[in-house]
Amino acid sequence: MDEMQLNPNWKRFGWLAGIGIFIYLLIQIIPSTAESFFSSNSEPIIAKSKAEQAAADFVQRQFASQPVRVHAVHQSDSMLYGYLEKNKLTKNYENKYDRTLPTDTFQVTADMPDNSVVFVYVHMEKGTVVGWNQLGGKEVSPATGSGLTDSAMAFAVSKGYKKADLKVYRTQSETGQIWLEQTNAGIGEAKLILGIRSEKADNGGYRIVAFKPRFVVPDRYSDYVAKQKKLANYLSTIGSLFLSFVLFILAIIYASLYRKHSSFVRGIVISLLFLVMYIVNDISMKDGLLAGYGESVDGSMLASAAVIVTCIVTAIMGLAVYFSLVAGDGLWRAMGRNPWPRFGQSGYGDHVWRSMWLGYLTAFALLGLQTVIFIILMRVYGSWATTDVTQSTYNLAFPWAFPLLAWCAAISEEAVFRLFGIGLMKRWFKNPFVASLIPTIIWALGHVTYPIFPSTTRLLELTVIGLVFSFMFLRFGFITVLFAHAVFDSTMMAISLMFMGGTSDILLGIFYIVLPIPIAWLFRMWDRKRGPRPSRTAPPSVLR
Repeated sequence: MDEMQLNPNWKRFGWLAGIGIFIYLLIQIIPSTAESFFSSNSEPIIAKSKAEQAAADFVQRQFASQPVRVHAVHQSDSMLYGYLEKNKLTKNYENKYDRTLPTDTFQVTADMPDNSVVFVYVHMEKGTVVGWNQLGGKEVSPATGSGLTDSAMAFAVSKGYKKADLKVYRTQSETGQIWLEQTNAGIGEAKLILGIRSEKADNGGYRIVAFKPRFVVPDRYSDYVAKQKKLANYLSTIGSLFLSFVLFILAIIYASLYRKHSSFVRGIVISLLFLVMYIVNDISMKDGLLAGYGESVDGSMLASAAVIVTCIVTAIMGLAVYFSLVAGDGLWRAMGRNPWPRFGQSGYGDHVWRSMWLGYLTAFALLGLQTVIFIILMRVYGSWATTDVTQSTYNLAFPWAFPLLAWCAAISEEAVFRLFGIGLMKRWFKNPFVASLIPTIIWALGHVTYPIFPSTTRLLELTVIGLVFSFMFLRFGFITVLFAHAVFDSTMMAISLMFMGGTSDILLGIFYIVLPIPIAWLFRMWDRKRGPRPSRTAPPSVLR
């Protein structure tokens, strides 16, 4: 085995890891944990079943009809939350408005006997209904004329708002919709708007079929976010998806050209593991996709179709991983190097064991580095983050499988962008830094659609992180960087799982954080049980 792999500077890596994990815990974990334990405003999140029951009871009272089916998903006002984060108003908002106007709710879809759908918004901690909207169903007569304003004003007063503080913000008489602005309420420049829709009831009065109070952010902020999302989609499509597809085609070509230096058997097992774990998470994320469609009567059908499409894309990704593993292995061996030793080589088990520990140290150091990068970007670049319900742990059918995505990312991204990507660029450009930078930028561009603004924030952050991964790959090999990436991502995902608060969630989080240890131990045990094998040609070093 490679002497550099067996003898890294453990003391230096230990210090970097200790500093990194200290920074990460001090800045990102301890404040959130302390707030959960000691804040008087913090309450446990209710079960989805309780939110569904609260919504069903409300619909029965409001519409005098029992829903046929109810289903809850986590919903969030991403636009408002981002505005609050950008302007450092989140804590102020939580103290002043969160009890009645939370940014995050359970959106319960209630299917009604008349084929209409009522979307009911339930407070995630208190279980109270904070808004609703009925769509579809039988033909109705909307409230019109002065009756529209009168019914809306009267209802707002019944909900505790003072008539003197309300003014008409906008009306849409053909649908019976009116928006009222509460003039004495606001957060920053965001206005509190009450969306109220009335219909004529059979008794000649009016029935409120929609009540949605929400804060409307300034146009310049929403316009900026829209432009940033457009830029992110462009960078992701052209800079990442297209170039990643080019790398996929090149991987197929180079796997064939360098087949005598590798084997098409290599990579099958790890590619299948990637495929299975990713598809499990694709299926698990259906509710996240459903929440992403918002108030859509066809949301369930659209989400199901999206899951199928996502699974097909995952299968293509699995092929890209497989050919990248084969082609990358062949490229490096043709260049006289061996960054990915084979199972069965002398010392393989010890190589995996040491790679795992070096991966932990690297990951912990990177958690601190990432925290520092974000702080710098927040101060210098004005970066901020918002919510994304498609990634919410509360929208997962199988929350226990969520941290498996960390292993999927580690396998796919290290295979495509490090093992094959750097190998290909090294073959073309010779210079190790250039060979590392090009695939790293392509990799980083694949993350710009995350809900962090400006959209280039993650490009800057992950270019730095990716170059560290590239150095570790070139210096210590593929297995080390695979563990480093898996520990880096799974630690963050496991902590997200633990913050759900359940005992099983906490235990699962701990399990995923320590999972690489038994995996590496098993490889070392199997290797030792096999005993010494006939000597083969010594594998070339990772880096000469």
